[in-house]
Amino acid sequence: MGKITGKFLILSTALILTACGQESAIQKAVRGSLKDPESAKFGEHAVLDDKFACMTVNAKNSMGGYTGNQQALLAKKDGEWIVAEIDQMGFDECKRLMNRLNEELSKKEK
Repeated sequence: MGKITGKFLILSTALILTACGQESAIQKAVRGSLKDPESAKFGEHAVLDDKFACMTVNAKNSMGGYTGNQQALLAKKDGEWIVAEIDQMGFDECKRLMNRLNEELSKKEK
């Protein structure tokens, strides 16, 4: 294996492990806000600037039935993912909201 191929493989593996760890941390935060955390089924997710995230989740409600796909909107505070809301909005709508929040935060930081 060439030097470039070896370095690429190491970098790719590190990025994948980082992404998996981040996804796991987001799932953990979402599970913590559910009535039945063990029933959670996760779908697509997106992370913006390691500050905001959207994740699709379907879990059981207090009546024992699945809610259908919902979007969890999260923000990172002091290194921890916090669920801001879980709602019936679509994934694209969640990403738009995430982008708008990030823009507002950027304006405040200037």
